[in-house]
Amino acid sequence: MAYGKHTKKQNGKKLSGKAGALLISLLLIFTVTVSGTMAFLVTNTGGLTNTFTPSHVSCGVTESFDGTTKSNVNVTNTGDIDAYIRVKLVSYRVNDDGQHIGGIARVPDFMPGNGWVKKGDYYYYTAPVASGAQPKTGLIDSIDLTDSYSDPDGGKQVIEVMAEAIQAEGVDADGMKAVVKAWGVDPETLS
Repeated sequence: MAYGKHTKKQNGKKLSGKAGALLISLLLIFTVTVSGTMAFLVTNTGGLTNTFTPSHVSCGVTESFDGTTKSNVNVTNTGDIDAYIRVKLVSYRVNDDGQHIGGIARVPDFMPGNGWVKKGDYYYYTAPVASGAQPKTGLIDSIDLTDSYSDPDGGKQVIEVMAEAIQAEGVDADGMKAVVKAWGVDPETLS
C-alpha cells in the first residue's frame, strides 16, 4: 500500500483537495454576492418617472372691429413651441338678430401684410412664429365690411377669421416636414 497525498485528476491536470475546495468556495461567494445584489436592486430601487413633456400648439386671433371696419387682424402663437400659422377668412350675411341668412358675402379685396401669402383658401405666414409672439406684420391692416346689402336677401356682412397653427419642428421617417404632411404646403417656400 502506498502512502502520500491524495489527488484527483480533472481535465488532465491534478487538482488538490484544498484547491478544489477553494474554487468551490469562491464560486459560492460569487453566486451569493451577485444574487444578493440583484435581490437588493429589485426590491429597493424605485420606479423611474418619465420626464417627457409633449409640446402644446395653439393660436388665437387678435383684431379690432368698430361695427363696419375690421382692423389689426393678426394671430398670436399661444402654444409653447415655434409654429407655422395659416388663416382662412369666412364671410357670410346675418340679419339684425345675428342669424345666418342667404346671399353671397365676398371678402373684400385687401393687401395681406408683409410675409403673408394666399394659397388656395388660406393665407400662410411664411416664417415660423415663436411661442407667445405674432407675425411681424398682421394679415389685415384694415378692411371695410358691407353694413347693408341692397338685394332682396339684405343683411350685413360678417367675416370670421379662423386661424390654425402647427408645430414648426419635426419630420417624419421619410424626412417630410410635419407642416407639409399636414397642410400639403411648406410656408417657407411660398412667395
